[in-house]
Amino acid sequence: MTKARTVVSLIGRGTRLAWRMGRKVVRAMRADHCPLTLPAFAFVRGEGDMARLHRACQRFGTARCVTAASWVRVMISTLSWPCSSLASSMLHAVSQGGDVARRYRVPRWKQVCMSYAAAMRHNMNARLFYGFDLFRADAPSPGSFIMPHELRIIAEVLSSTSMAPDISTRIAFLQRCEELGLPCVPVLARFGTDGKVAWTDGASQAACGRDLYLKPADWSEGPCGELWQWHGGQGGWQRHGNKATLDDIAERGVELAAGRTMLLQPFEPAHPTLRPLGLLGSCSVRCFTLAALGGEPHFIAAAMRIPGGWWRAECGPEFGLTARVVNLETGELGDAVKPRSPHRWRRHPETGEVIAGLRLPLWDRAKSLAAEAHRRMPDYPVMAWDIVIGSSELRLLGGSPAPAIDTARFPAGEGMDDERFANFILAHCERLGAVAAVH
Repeated sequence: MTKARTVVSLIGRGTRLAWRMGRKVVRAMRADHCPLTLPAFAFVRGEGDMARLHRACQRFGTARCVTAASWVRVMISTLSWPCSSLASSMLHAVSQGGDVARRYRVPRWKQVCMSYAAAMRHNMNARLFYGFDLFRADAPSPGSFIMPHELRIIAEVLSSTSMAPDISTRIAFLQRCEELGLPCVPVLARFGTDGKVAWTDGASQAACGRDLYLKPADWSEGPCGELWQWHGGQGGWQRHGNKATLDDIAERGVELAAGRTMLLQPFEPAHPTLRPLGLLGSCSVRCFTLAALGGEPHFIAAAMRIPGGWWRAECGPEFGLTARVVNLETGELGDAVKPRSPHRWRRHPETGEVIAGLRLPLWDRAKSLAAEAHRRMPDYPVMAWDIVIGSSELRLLGGSPAPAIDTARFPAGEGMDDERFANFILAHCERLGAVAAVH
């Protein structure tokens, strides 16, 4: 009997190990880029700052492989790239090819060929190729874009070679903003995965009379935010008819913090012009800036995030709409897009409110806040600033030194002078001695 149990136990362990290994192999095969440089990549012998930056990012990516397991993952991703990128191109042609064929009169078989060529020549996956609308006759070359994985690598390199504080997490970013005196949405409490609760000084006084937002520190860890609305006559908060005190909300925060860090912040209502779009949620504007060494920050793009989901206040940005600011002088919005969807919306798909053509209120002040924030954090070459535009005040909600800048380009389907972008990033890296050997 004991031997039988031992055999069953060994089989169970072997099955679990094989399952975990299989999942890791599948993830490696589904990588969004080829980690090793293939001879067919155009930037191998290309000239200019963009090609140089592509080569630098490939070198930095492989330099991070210090274990046998990491090299195995890299080799699996590289060897499977020709087949995985072809499969991804075919899947996107099936799911989005009809819309592309109607708009640009490009048959699906040609879409597959164009998307696959971008993967094998420029290391651009099918999601980006379709997102950037590169089927247009006037579309830029796929090689002229800086890819999201390259931005992540750049941010890691700069943080490891610079003395600048790490602001990659929301908590660290907001702490840095408070240190520099920048207006931001304060964190009243932090709920750790270990069950510990860290309250800030004066949190109970700051919470009284305000709607409170209990949300993940990182939305990628789960869209489980909760909006607790203040009811002054009852001296407490309510959500879905459930009454709560601040202690009750804290207990709820501890429950939700199982497996993720949760934050408690005051809820910042949007400007009356934007309120009909967000309904119970707040629309935020993500502004992208570049820092020139010894010069003024360059404002390069902006996009408004419109909360989505059945209760818009409680869902992460991946469930909503994104509308790019198509006129940086006036703050006018273009069509809205939704992740993993080829459609464009001039009006909100649920409420019918106008999106395209709407001008953001307090736009000049929003640009000034982003520029001033980057002046005080000049060590980061590219930054994204999430700004909540209230009735009369603007506050920083979050920020990232490695922003998914492709989301700002999706709505317009065009680049943002990435050659200059690459020049700025290389200048920062060279100052820190990070890319001296890349030619």
